[in-house]
Amino acid sequence: MVTYQHLKKELLHALDLHIDILKDVEEISSEQLPGFLFMMRSFGFMLDRAPHVLEAEDEEEMHYMMFQYYSLLTELKYNLTLNFPYTKIQGAPLLELVNRFPTTFEQEMKQWWEEKTGLVVERRKQTIEIKEL
Repeated sequence: MVTYQHLKKELLHALDLHIDILKDVEEISSEQLPGFLFMMRSFGFMLDRAPHVLEAEDEEEMHYMMFQYYSLLTELKYNLTLNFPYTKIQGAPLLELVNRFPTTFEQEMKQWWEEKTGLVVERRKQTIEIKEL
C-alpha cells in the first residue's frame, strides 16, 4: 500500500532533481533554449503545488498532487520526444534528464484516481505510440 510518506519521499526526490537541473546548467545555446524553456515551464506546472501539499500534510492532497505529477511527467516525455528530440543541455538530451524523475507509484496513483472519481485513465491518450515511453 502506498502511504503519504512514500509519496512525500517521491515528491521530494523530484524536487531535488529539478533543483539539480537549475543549479547545474552553466550555459544554454540559443538553439537549445526553446526546448529547455518548454521543459522548465512544464516542471513549473508539475511542481507548482508541491510546497503547499508538503506543508499541509494532507494524504488526499498528496495523492492528487502525485497523480497530476505522474500524468504531466508522461506528457512532458511525449512532448520532448516529438518536439525537441535533439535538444541537449550540458551534452545530455532533455529526455535523458526527464527520465531521471521518479515514477515509482504512477500506476497506483492512476488506480487511486479511477477509484476516487469513477473515471478511467486512458493509458494511451496520445495519437502516436512511442514504445520507449
